[in-house]
Amino acid sequence: MRKVHWVSESSDKKIGPVLASYSTIDSCPDSCELKTGGCYAWGLFYLKVLSSKIDSQKIAIKSLSTALLDRNPISKIVRHRVAGDVVGDVVGTLEECNLIEKAGLTNIGYTHNWREDEAQPLKEFFRASCNSLDDVREASAMGWSTTLVAAGNVPKTTYLDDKKAINCPARHGVEGKKDITCNDCTMCKVSEKTKDLIVMFKIHGNPATIKKSQGKVHIF
Repeated sequence: MRKVHWVSESSDKKIGPVLASYSTIDSCPDSCELKTGGCYAWGLFYLKVLSSKIDSQKIAIKSLSTALLDRNPISKIVRHRVAGDVVGDVVGTLEECNLIEKAGLTNIGYTHNWREDEAQPLKEFFRASCNSLDDVREASAMGWSTTLVAAGNVPKTTYLDDKKAINCPARHGVEGKKDITCNDCTMCKVSEKTKDLIVMFKIHGNPATIKKSQGKVHIF
């Protein structure tokens, strides 16, 4: 049985009330420098618990086709792997991507496994998760759209190697300003308009997570 659990409506305020999937830490590649510390997902207790329940099948794992039946009608995007990655599960993930497109929704996903042969078919739907500008250059040369995890004074907009780089605009609970979720933004989708953008994510999570990320991500 695949260890991928779907929810019809995420409670994550950043991504919005959208379909979302979760997997186990074993689905993350060892090449990801944040796997052993610095990852926002594995720094959260409830996601560690969920991963353990998925791994041990102590939770009734819900498929995408089942989750689609109860999706929130305002959902425009589908967020793959809020926690976890696609190691050993690219075929199943591709099937889900195609099902999502048939439903008229937009795939949003990221993978740190972008160097491996098995992951290459996901370029149409996922972005390569990069921790350095060298990673961005390598992934771009392989045909991937990219994201860059960064720290420091991350600018709203800049140019890196002549490519436009935009900091993720998601926000929640800012006084006097409207919330912006992934469902509102959709910048991370891979399309003709967005494929050459570098989407930047400022490292986030609890203080311990942020401390563990030091030296592992791009610094502005």
